[in-house]
Amino acid sequence: MLLRAFMDVWIAKQHEELRRIEQEGSSPGGILAPFHDALVPGIRGLGERGFSTALGNLHERIAFIVASDAHAEARRAYDLTGSLPVLAREFITQRIAQLEIGAAAPDHTFERQQLLRSFGAEVSGATRIDLSIRTHDGDEHYFEMKSAKPNKGQCIEMKQRLLTALGIRRSARVFVWWGIPYNPYGTASAYAHPYPLRYFDFKDDVKLGPEFWNFIGDDADTFELLLDLYRQVGQEYTVKLDELRSALAGRAV
Repeated sequence: MLLRAFMDVWIAKQHEELRRIEQEGSSPGGILAPFHDALVPGIRGLGERGFSTALGNLHERIAFIVASDAHAEARRAYDLTGSLPVLAREFITQRIAQLEIGAAAPDHTFERQQLLRSFGAEVSGATRIDLSIRTHDGDEHYFEMKSAKPNKGQCIEMKQRLLTALGIRRSARVFVWWGIPYNPYGTASAYAHPYPLRYFDFKDDVKLGPEFWNFIGDDADTFELLLDLYRQVGQEYTVKLDELRSALAGRAV
């Protein structure tokens, strides 16, 4: 079980971190925050940022497994190669530059039309996609799965990869998305992290939270079923997590 293996490894790493702090006075993970912990003992020791990063990688693996079961084909960390028109390559470069400086607003329909209509001399193109899916109907979907709150560089990277994928495939049956496993803001209309709003047309570029998982699983209940599974595993680790919190709160981390 991926979730149990993830929890076992993460908890073991936290205890090793505590051992190093106690015996050597150093923190390999950089979790020392004496002022934070003076107010709320152990608050920084659980390494929420590191946990979120590791969990993001786990989400990719779980999405691949779910998609493999639900669709005709799924591939993770897929290297897509082919050719694309020089006009498409230049459009991608110019478009990202426009979005970066705010000279244009993200518009998926416009971007898609420009790439699908590209023609003329071609050059080699390549990109790596976090998750690709071919449905039983033959449609192709390409997903980037970065953090729910990506920085500017990550947004540019995702946009570049997705537009390049569309430019290479140039088919009306190809769709590109930023897939976000959960919404830290609760509702789609409330999403407010500034960088993605500059680069992505949320209506047509993004599958967020339940919409993402329900598509990946080809079932309207996938998100809730998966969340219940996470809860069940979390309950199994209640004692171990309480022990870890006690250990963290008992040390100057």
